Amino acid sequence: MTPAGSRRRRTRRVLCWLAAVLLLVALSIPTAIGVLLASFSGTRPQDRADRATPGDYGASYRTVYLESEDGVRLASWLLRARDPEGCSVVLAHGLFRSRREVLKRAAYLSGRGCNALTLDLRRHGDSGGTRTSLGFFEGLDVLAGARFLRREFPGDRLYLLGVSMGGAAAARAGVAIVDDISGVVLDSTFRNVPQVIDRYADLLVGLPPFPAGDLTLLGLRLAAGFEPREMDVERFSARLGAVGVPILVIAGDADRRAPLQVQEAVFGANGHPDSLMIVVEGATHGRPCILKPSACRMALADFLDLAPEDAGSSGKLLYDPGI
Repeated sequence: MTPAGSRRRRTRRVLCWLAAVLLLVALSIPTAIGVLLASFSGTRPQDRADRATPGDYGASYRTVYLESEDGVRLASWLLRARDPEGCSVVLAHGLFRSRREVLKRAAYLSGRGCNALTLDLRRHGDSGGTRTSLGFFEGLDVLAGARFLRREFPGDRLYLLGVSMGGAAAARAGVAIVDDISGVVLDSTFRNVPQVIDRYADLLVGLPPFPAGDLTLLGLRLAAGFEPREMDVERFSARLGAVGVPILVIAGDADRRAPLQVQEAVFGANGHPDSLMIVVEGATHGRPCILKPSACRMALADFLDLAPEDAGSSGKLLYDPGI
C-alpha cells in the first residue's frame, strides 16, 4: 500500500472514532439530564409557592410525621372524616409535586366519611430523603402511611391512591399488603419504568429507546439504587387482581406521557370484576380530576363504596364500569 493510501486509512479511522465519540456525547448529555431529574428531583418551585392547607377546605386535620422502613422522615396531613363511613385512604402525589396535589381529593374524601392521609413523598415537599426512584422506594412511604392509618383506624376499609409516580408507589405498596387493603386508585399511571423512560426520551429530546433509554435505565440503577425493571405497574395490577384486590384507573385520553393504551393495559391486567376505569376526554397527564372533578368524585364514591352523588356536569366523561 502506498504512503498516501495508509494516510487515508488512518484518517478514516480517526474520523470514525471521532464520530463515535461525538455520538456518545450527544446521547450521554440528555441521558445524564434524565437520570438526574428522575433520581434527584424534588418539588417544583410553583408547587413550593402553594401554601394551602386542609383548613382552607374546611377540613379538620393535624400534621403527622412518619418514618419509612428505610428511615426517611415523611411529612403528612391526617384529615379526619366528619361523619365516618368506615374507610381510610392514603393519597400520594406525582413527581415534582407535593401533598397539595391531592389535597382537594383528600378534603372531599374526609367530607364524605373517609379518613385521608396526604403524604409528601421522599425528597418532595417537607419530607426528607436524598433521592427519588419513580415509585420504587416511594412505595415504602405509602406503606408507612397505610400502617399509620391501620393503627389509627383498625376497623376501616383501607385504600391507596396515587397520581403518576404516586400511583406506581401505591401499586407497589399494595402488593406488599394485599391482605390488608380493599382497593388501589391509579390516576395517570404509567405501565413500567422502561416504558416511561422511552416515552420521555422521545417526547423531550426525540431520542430512540435504544440506546438512550437503555443508558438511562443503567444510570438510574447506579444513581438511584434500584432496578428500574422491577417497577412494573402492570405486573403489580395483575398480582393485586389475582388475590382479589380491585383497582380504579383514572385516565385522560390526551395524556402523552402515559398514553391511554398504556393505562388500559394496567387496567386490563387486574381482571377483578369490581375494578373500574374512567376516561376523561381532553385531559392530559395528571389532570383528569382537575378537568372533570365531578367525574372523579363519582368514580371514587362508587369504588370506595360510598353513597352515590349526583354526577353533575361531567362533560364528555366516558364512564363505563364494564371497560
